[in-house]
Amino acid sequence: VPMTNLTPHFSLEELTATGTGLQNDPPVSVAGNLLRLAELLEQIREMLGGHPIRVSSGFRSERVNRAVGGARNSAHTEGRAADIVPFAPLGVHGAFEAIRRSFLAWDKLILENRVGTNTYWIHVQVARQGEKPRREAYIAQVTDTGTAYRRVP
Repeated sequence: VPMTNLTPHFSLEELTATGTGLQNDPPVSVAGNLLRLAELLEQIREMLGGHPIRVSSGFRSERVNRAVGGARNSAHTEGRAADIVPFAPLGVHGAFEAIRRSFLAWDKLILENRVGTNTYWIHVQVARQGEKPRREAYIAQVTDTGTAYRRVP
């Protein structure tokens, strides 16, 4: 099956993959958001020295979002967010700091950790079409009962 490349290193299939077994086809209305998200991921990849980035979660249908415990108003459901793990020498924490300090047009950036594990990932999202990126950065602790966010200046 041929891949539908949105950018040189990110495909539609990669940004819509889900391990839930549920249907996760994005509506046409989110196509522009997915393209802008892939372009931002491409810029992040380049900024991190061209090292690969694994996308663990991109677009989520409402059903997929509920199944994975996503926020009700999640940017994932609009195709504006991806959870990523960069395979860069500076690691996930260093990549988070590099993206946070960059001039890239990200809207929200969250360094997330599942409490009790050494599992970290970065949530990165683009602003809604026509809106200015807010550049809000957070560190989040994820538990089975919820997520605690701390704003990073």
